[in-house]
Amino acid sequence: MNRRHDPFTLALASLRARLESGVHVPGGSIVILDEARRLKLSTTPVREALGWLCGFGLVERGPTGGFLAPRLDPQTLRDRLAFRLHCLGAGLDASGGVRVRDGVAPRVEAGPKPAELMAWLVRSTGNAALMEAYDRVASQLVLFGEAETRLFADHEAEANTLVARFRDPTGRGLGPALAAYHRRRMAAAPLLIMAVETARDDPAAV
Repeated sequence: MNRRHDPFTLALASLRARLESGVHVPGGSIVILDEARRLKLSTTPVREALGWLCGFGLVERGPTGGFLAPRLDPQTLRDRLAFRLHCLGAGLDASGGVRVRDGVAPRVEAGPKPAELMAWLVRSTGNAALMEAYDRVASQLVLFGEAETRLFADHEAEANTLVARFRDPTGRGLGPALAAYHRRRMAAAPLLIMAVETARDDPAAV
């Protein structure tokens, strides 16, 4: 069976995408039978996928069993942002403080994509453990991407500035720029959570 089409992989991809996009109410129950019906699968691969996502930090175990969508709180968001910054710092250290390993950062065709370049920086280290840790925390932060664009009026200009730092062959100023980018979001953690909740309650606000 093609791995991309086996029931577990299908369930995992769909559930992960829904959790990253904030479909489920934080702290709300994820009903295995409902998800299995939506995916036209048995409950077994859905349960297995939710168990994997629980270990990945995108799902929580309920106090009496079952699975819950993760609750949102400012301190957890700050911790995740701080950890992503730590991973990026490790990526910079691995390259001797210069943001390139093979000479050229990937081209970004459709507007500024800081998240894509940050992921590239970590992948360029070749450190599997660092890449795994980064992928986990980055997945937990996907939910806040749209909220950032609404909360920060200068989001596009800020992203363009950060992309320019990545493209500077000397890597000059990239470390401080990444730190400022993350600390701004850490300071705004309560507002980012509020923006996510507002968008869920009122889709027209997006």
